[in-house]
Amino acid sequence: MHWTHAIAGPEEDGGYWFNLRMQGGLPAPNFYWDLDINPRLRNEGKHLDTLYVRPALFYKPDKKTSFWLGHDTITSHPDGKASYQENRWWQQFQYQFDPHYSLTLSNRSRLEERTRQGFHETGHRLRQMFKVSLPSHSPALTYVMSDEVFVNVDQTDWGAQRGFDQNRLFIGINWKVSKTCLLETGYLNQFVHKTTHNLENHVVSTTIGFKF
Repeated sequence: MHWTHAIAGPEEDGGYWFNLRMQGGLPAPNFYWDLDINPRLRNEGKHLDTLYVRPALFYKPDKKTSFWLGHDTITSHPDGKASYQENRWWQQFQYQFDPHYSLTLSNRSRLEERTRQGFHETGHRLRQMFKVSLPSHSPALTYVMSDEVFVNVDQTDWGAQRGFDQNRLFIGINWKVSKTCLLETGYLNQFVHKTTHNLENHVVSTTIGFKF
C-alpha cells in the first residue's frame, strides 16, 4: 500500500506597497534626516494592511558609507481583529561598493528592537539586504534587484519565533526623474515563515523619493 501526503503550499496574496521618502541635510556636517511614510495594502489591494511612519537620522562620513538611527511606528489592521501598534528602534549600516563590470553592489545591515502594544517583551531582529544596480541605455534609468533576509534573535510573548522570519526579493527599475526626485517600482516577493503556515505575498512596490 502506498501512502501519499499532500504538502500544503504557502498562503498567497497580492498587494500594493507605496512609500513616500523625503531626505535632507542637517546643520551639522555630514548629518542628514530621512522620513518614510509607507502604506501597504493586502487582499489584492482592497484593504489597508499596515501604515509605517519611519523617521531617521544618519551620518555619512564619505560617499559610500552611512550609519543610521531610526524609529518605526507601525499600525496594523488584521482581518477580523482589532488594530494594534508596533514600535521599533533600529540601527543600520550601509555601504556601497565600487562598480564592477557596470554592476553596483550595496549592502544594508539593520538591527531592530521591537515592542508591540499590549505586551511586555522586546524582540530583536537582524535584517541583511544586498542590492545590485545595472545601468540601462538611458542615464536616468537603472535596473535594480535586491534580496533581504530577516532573522529573529529571540522569541517573544507576542509571537515572534527565534530563527528565520522572512525573505524579500525585489526586481524593478529606478528612474531619476530629476536631481531631487526619483521613482523606483517593481515586483516584490515576500515570503513569511509562520509556525502554523507560511505566507507568500506578491507585491507591486513603488517608492517616490525627494531630496531637499
